[in-house]
Amino acid sequence: MSAGSQQIAGIRAHHLFAGLSPPQMQRMIATSHVEEYDSGQLLFDRGQPAQHFYIVLSGQVNLVLYSKSGEEKIVDILADGQSFAEAVMFMEGSVYPVSAVAAARSNVARFANREYVAILRESPDTCLRMLGHLSQRLHMRIREIEYLTLESATHRLVRLIEGRLPPGQDGPTELTLAESRQELASRLSMKPETLSRILRHLSDGGTIIVKGRTLKVPDRAGLLAVLDKPV
Repeated sequence: MSAGSQQIAGIRAHHLFAGLSPPQMQRMIATSHVEEYDSGQLLFDRGQPAQHFYIVLSGQVNLVLYSKSGEEKIVDILADGQSFAEAVMFMEGSVYPVSAVAAARSNVARFANREYVAILRESPDTCLRMLGHLSQRLHMRIREIEYLTLESATHRLVRLIEGRLPPGQDGPTELTLAESRQELASRLSMKPETLSRILRHLSDGGTIIVKGRTLKVPDRAGLLAVLDKPV
């Protein structure tokens, strides 16, 4: 089915489309389809030809790799408003480098790579605007990689929690994790038991209050103060 008006409004604000003119956006909407996936359903498999890119409208999609023994490694966890597989459209002989699996009942919009690339080829100005938006995103991801490779497990978790707090809110606040503890541990490159131990340590120190997937942060400054402590 085609994307509804409310869903399109959200898609229009996405960084991939922020540089498009209204006529160009209408061309992309004409190629879009919204599919509903059940939990565990495969969107695409690694090695398949990459003909579309995707935006999660609701639910959760995991990008995963599988080892030869069948062990799953979560590469990324995507929630509402996040895109995936867009970089593949610019690669030579493009195939999907990972598999995408719905981790919950999800609505996902897909768009034709061919139409998007055609728009960029036709308009250098649009191409430059898109590159500006993508450059900002790239810097954000580089910082995330630095956190994952250079910081301790505790610091990685603290940065993830702080990054999900509402901007400018320093007092008590709550957030609900979209991921299970196993998924979150995989994303942070740690074992689930390590994640549980860190959550317990932060909770015992009063830095956070843990109730299932809900985390209450009494004080943002107190959370960030953990980054100044050796671990």
